[in-house]
Amino acid sequence: LASNRFKELVQLGFYNDCPFFRVLPGYIAQFGISANPKLNRQWMYCVEGDVEEVVEDCKPSLRDEPSRSNGNQSNTKGTLSFASSGRNSRRTQVFINAGDNSGSPNYLDAKNFVPFARVVRGMDVVEQLNGEYGGKVSQGKGAYYGGEYFEKEFPRLSVIRDAKLMM
Repeated sequence: LASNRFKELVQLGFYNDCPFFRVLPGYIAQFGISANPKLNRQWMYCVEGDVEEVVEDCKPSLRDEPSRSNGNQSNTKGTLSFASSGRNSRRTQVFINAGDNSGSPNYLDAKNFVPFARVVRGMDVVEQLNGEYGGKVSQGKGAYYGGEYFEKEFPRLSVIRDAKLMM
């Protein structure tokens, strides 16, 4: 489920010009709010315009997948997991584990964050992402205004310029 969703979002261009809006060195680097507000409404909030009307082609959130106890990989350094706000709520936001978060003190495995991919080259780049803003970015404003908000309020965020699938 997760890898297919990620592939679909990459092919759509959702992650192009997408900032790493939450970088906590040694813990995670999180991205997944598109620079395009329309894509955010369709994929993250499923509303169109200023009125909360359900978008017809809205993608549902992903069901939770089996946890580490079912043989999946663990939230170790370099793995990617979808962020969630609760049960069956994964949509577009992804984090890269910048450290081993499988056990103490973060226990991401026990919180049912199931990795779906691994950084195989370039972890040194992940470790150099700008963490000066920590978790100060408003995800709601980022989703509503897109790239305009990020560029104006947080001009030094590290950004994914062009996400592509390499096969």
